[in-house]
Amino acid sequence: MSLFHKVLGDTGRELYLYYPGEQNRTPFKRCSITFLLDKCRGTDVKELLDGCGLAGFADKNGIILSFPVPGRCGWNYKMEAGKEEDVWAFQRFQDAMAKPDSLPLETDAIGIPTFEAMMGTWHPMNDTKYLVGTGTGASMAYTLAACCPDNIAAVLAVGGELDAAALEKAVYSPIPVSIVRGGKMAADYFIKANNAEKTEENSSRTVYKSRANPLQCVVLDHTDSELDSGLIMKVWDRMFSKVRRPNTGAHGDCEPRMDFERSGFEYFIEDVRIDGTPHTWFTHVPPRAGKKPEKKLPLLMFFHGGSDNPAEAAEMSKFHQLGEREGFITVYPWGTNRCSWNSEMVPELEDDAGFAAALIKYMTENYPVDPGRVYLSGFSNGAAFAQSVALANPRLVAGICPIDSNWPGERLGASKVDWRDIIPFANGMKKKEEYDYRIPVWYIYGSREPSYPVYNGCTQQHQYDFWKMYNNIEIKPTPERENPDPTGCGVKGDRSELLVPSVRHPHHQYDVQRFYSRDEQPLNLYNFVIMREKGHDIAQMDAELGWNFVKQFRRNCDGSLGFIQE
Repeated sequence: MSLFHKVLGDTGRELYLYYPGEQNRTPFKRCSITFLLDKCRGTDVKELLDGCGLAGFADKNGIILSFPVPGRCGWNYKMEAGKEEDVWAFQRFQDAMAKPDSLPLETDAIGIPTFEAMMGTWHPMNDTKYLVGTGTGASMAYTLAACCPDNIAAVLAVGGELDAAALEKAVYSPIPVSIVRGGKMAADYFIKANNAEKTEENSSRTVYKSRANPLQCVVLDHTDSELDSGLIMKVWDRMFSKVRRPNTGAHGDCEPRMDFERSGFEYFIEDVRIDGTPHTWFTHVPPRAGKKPEKKLPLLMFFHGGSDNPAEAAEMSKFHQLGEREGFITVYPWGTNRCSWNSEMVPELEDDAGFAAALIKYMTENYPVDPGRVYLSGFSNGAAFAQSVALANPRLVAGICPIDSNWPGERLGASKVDWRDIIPFANGMKKKEEYDYRIPVWYIYGSREPSYPVYNGCTQQHQYDFWKMYNNIEIKPTPERENPDPTGCGVKGDRSELLVPSVRHPHHQYDVQRFYSRDEQPLNLYNFVIMREKGHDIAQMDAELGWNFVKQFRRNCDGSLGFIQE
């Protein structure tokens, strides 16, 4: 049993952690469940793990289990002054799940964990952290879900009540909740927060759901169920395994999870066929490919963010689900070092760009891929890498739609950057000496990212000015930080528009700045898109918006751009 007792050095608070299996780094996703119990001694935790079968459940589903110990006065769900601050402590408990020891993570100058530190963690994803409470722990769970739901995907509470003090500070953000014999104030609050209405009622339960987003739901369980493995597994199957909470709204949004068993992926794990080096990637081919094997399909390759993996990338972007509908093949590769991409193309590090190019070649030779319709996307570190791969291999790539790249330059604050010093940029311009390539770009960035509103010297200005130069687009000066452009986008496009594409999330709004080349036939080759209220994550419509732009282009054999007539 991988059970650890951990003491947080700066607070003295304690928790028990259970880790599934033996490997902390795999290509599959880790989620977590935090249990807030009235009593949380080692014997109590072991009884739940062994006697109730939670250990086997966690191992089967790849779930990290966390059991914080209440403070000296119990859970401070009333947020009373002079007692332990459990709302603040909860975030410390969440952070502590990454590794069993109490040593701080080693970070770089701007607070990002080093490669060695990331490789030593279990990496539970923020969008799939679930909360279970019983008794006063249930009351604490209500307080947390009402006042700081940002990294809580769903809640199971047995008993308890939402205190009036918490209600006064509640943010009314939707969050799925299953309540067993809880108080009326808690039920009323979560029904209102989820904008839910009654959809089912019988002697055992009453269910409320939102019409716009059924994931925003409240289940009132009227049975005598106690907190045991049966109840936990039931709620896991009905609620927890169905919902995630990406950082795409002010306090996150309720989004559906993937069912990997039914996803149709072909898994290549530690496979050496590409270049003799062990690599991992997931491939998804839409069912329609089998019906017309002679028809060539587009290929979309998506690169995960730093410290992420292929499964996490798939659930974040869901490009493969779009591919089923639109008819393209999707590939989610894993960085050679099992953590990140060598987006800067540092010669001493892994040749990830070489791997990506070889993987594209492998896909075109072994799958029904149209070599003229290869597109790249990625998130964060993967977004920077998608740009690097395209610049290094313009004849292989017809367009890119990266998401949230805080690159190049200083992540926080202004810096001076010469594109000649950025290896991928310099490589791209060197390639243009052979042929004057154009690479269509649809780029999305969140308004809660560090370089918003965009200002002179920030990462976004360095990035978009380079792409404008590359694609023969006029470069206009970006305002200084003290006097930002009213749009927040730095430079207003040749054409601007506001998109509201999500029925499920009508608050997801996209400010699109379209820029056109100065070629004889002006083309919309660069788009800088700000999604309002989005943090560092991928929103429901990010993939579809990017695909709808890049899919109109193809790469001709001579290196020029062609256009798809649909």
